[in-house]
Amino acid sequence: MENISKMVVAQNGGKKVGYVLDVALDENMQKVGYYVVDEESEGEFLVRRENIVAVSEEIVLIADVSNLEFAGERKSLLGKHVLSDGCQDLGMVKNLQFCGKKCTKLVTDKCEILAKNVRDVGEDFVFVSFKRKRPEQKTFDFPRSGNDTIVQIQDFQKTNPETVRLSPSFYVGRVCTQDIFGYNNEKIALSGEVVTRAIVEKAKRHNKLNQLFFALKR
Repeated sequence: MENISKMVVAQNGGKKVGYVLDVALDENMQKVGYYVVDEESEGEFLVRRENIVAVSEEIVLIADVSNLEFAGERKSLLGKHVLSDGCQDLGMVKNLQFCGKKCTKLVTDKCEILAKNVRDVGEDFVFVSFKRKRPEQKTFDFPRSGNDTIVQIQDFQKTNPETVRLSPSFYVGRVCTQDIFGYNNEKIALSGEVVTRAIVEKAKRHNKLNQLFFALKR
C-alpha cells in the first residue's frame, strides 16, 4: 500500500521522526493522513495530508515536528478479518485501494470488497453488508380487454466479492514464519527467526516492512 514503511522527516531541522505505519481514515472512508510511529519511544502519531510537504520513493516530508498529533486509539483496517452479513469469513485485510483520498476497495487474502459495503470496524473484525438492489419493475402495456392484465418482470441482482491479490505490513518482536528477501535477493529474515531491530531496519530499507508484518507468528 502506498507510503507504508517510508521514513518521515521534518523539513525544519531535518529530523527523522519515524516511519509510516498505517493509513488514517475517517468515518466516511476518506484518507485524512497517516499514522507515524516513533522508533525510539514506539509512540504513534497522526500526520494529516495537508501537513505533508512532499513524498518520494523512500521519504515522506513534513514541515515541522509540531505537525505530528497524538494518535490515541488507531482504527486500522489492515490485519483485521472481514465478516459478511451471513457470518462468512471473507479473509484478512492485506491492502486498501484508493481513488484520490477516497478508499474504494478492501483487498483481503480471499477477495476484493467495495469500501461502500463496510458497515462497521471493530477491534478485530470488519463487518460488511451486501444488500440486494431493490427489484426493478418493468411494466409492459398491451391492448386492454376485459380479461387483460399488466405483466410485470422483476430483475434481482446481488453484489458478490471478487477474487484478488495480496499486500502486507509489519510489527516487531515475534517469530517470522517465512523467508523474506530484499533487493538483489539479500536475506532479511528466515522462517523461525526472532525479529530484531536490525531485521526491522533492513526490512524498511528494502521496502519489505509490510511483508514482514504479515509473516509474523500470531
